[in-house]
Amino acid sequence: MKLSLFGVGDAGTRLVDKLLQAEVETGRNFTDGNVLAFNTAAEAFGETDALPEERQILIGDTHSAVNQYVEPADDGPDTDTASATDRDRSPGVAGDPELGAEVADDELPEIRRALDLVDDTEVDAAMIVAGLGGGTGCGVGSVLLAELKSIYEIPVYVLGALPAADESDERAHTAARAIRTCVPLADAVLPVDNEAWARGTQPLTEQYDEINEMVATRMLSLFAAGESEPATVSEMRIDPADVMRTLAVGGLSSVGHATIEVDTSDEGLFARLMQLLGLAEETPDTQTDAATIKRLVRSALNSKLTLPCDIESTDRVLVILSGPPSAISRKGFETGRYLLEEETGTVEVLAGDEPLPNAGKITATVLFSNVTDVSRVDELQKRAVAYQRGQNDETAVVDTATSTDGATTISADEGATDDDSDQPFEFHEPEAQHENGDTSGDTANTADSNVAGEPMATDDSAAETPADADTDLEGDDANTAAATSSDEHE
Repeated sequence: MKLSLFGVGDAGTRLVDKLLQAEVETGRNFTDGNVLAFNTAAEAFGETDALPEERQILIGDTHSAVNQYVEPADDGPDTDTASATDRDRSPGVAGDPELGAEVADDELPEIRRALDLVDDTEVDAAMIVAGLGGGTGCGVGSVLLAELKSIYEIPVYVLGALPAADESDERAHTAARAIRTCVPLADAVLPVDNEAWARGTQPLTEQYDEINEMVATRMLSLFAAGESEPATVSEMRIDPADVMRTLAVGGLSSVGHATIEVDTSDEGLFARLMQLLGLAEETPDTQTDAATIKRLVRSALNSKLTLPCDIESTDRVLVILSGPPSAISRKGFETGRYLLEEETGTVEVLAGDEPLPNAGKITATVLFSNVTDVSRVDELQKRAVAYQRGQNDETAVVDTATSTDGATTISADEGATDDDSDQPFEFHEPEAQHENGDTSGDTANTADSNVAGEPMATDDSAAETPADADTDLEGDDANTAAATSSDEHE
């Protein structure tokens, strides 16, 4: 499957760079150079190794509120004339998604010129890569998502990182708003939970590279499968349509991954062809092969998912087996699919393989599409509601203290019920999803542009852009939060 990648913010820039490195290392060319990275601070561009300089797009550098101050090297003189305020603020939009969206709106002509560098006719889908808890990824990402949906007829996915539990409530609030907007607008959202992948007491910032590598491995196993030239016979070669069909139900998706070492020294190409043609009798070896595949698929189910969730809440499943052809049999496929049907409770299970003749292991990659039982999203939502209430209380106090006409200030909690923090997260229903490729003519500014027949519950002013949407997370579904994508790392 061919993808165009659009990194946004520091996290998106780093992850796209890691994906390009993995592309070279594995020989799976799934982008054909169709990549861009947008950022409001140039600092992250200096940390890249594989991202070409001409694909690095700096925006907001002339905006008065965007901070471009960069700390000087330890061994160099500080000749920067930036103000003390700039020195104290984070580079770029300093975590402010509203400012990020404003910058992106102002620089849409520049963004559109950059998009001309990407040939959307040569790819099967587009993917925005960003952190979901900071300012640039969230604010710029929301505008970019709306723009891509308005001009592309191919699916547009979002690969986004969720902030860890020990990160600020402000980031949790921004991430919750981003998810609530991206889910109805994007064709599918694949979150990566930093909390699940953080290890021990080591600072999260020191684990970014390791987490990025984990994400890149899983994304390549999913989207780049089948992009290498076929050198042998395949049982059921994976096709881009299989991936797109699995993701077509929308919502949130999660990926599991597991590998097992195999010994293929006793299996020749001739014997393998005889098995495929049905001219060789089944042997204990092939029975063992099916049992091995079943164990491998089970390991993928029980592995640490990119987004921890209850897999029984998924709508569709796709399993991809990558490895030496001699170790992958049709019976193994059938066994793996039957296991997935049993464990997830859905019969919509697709399967495909990726023959890798020189591989010494088999990899099982399992995609769970439109999972609806996700405790981490519920936690983010509760933190976001609590944070917003606190902000509203502070605003109410300030308004009361500064009132000079004796007017009574409305309480910040008025109109909010005690049950607000327990609101369920709103997901796509399968029947409300459009099929990929049927979005021609849709506008990106309408919250129901992804839906065929039945609109999502959104703000009455459906023509608003995600950044203009109501940000009240305590209200009902009509108050869909603004999408803003984050500088924060996955």
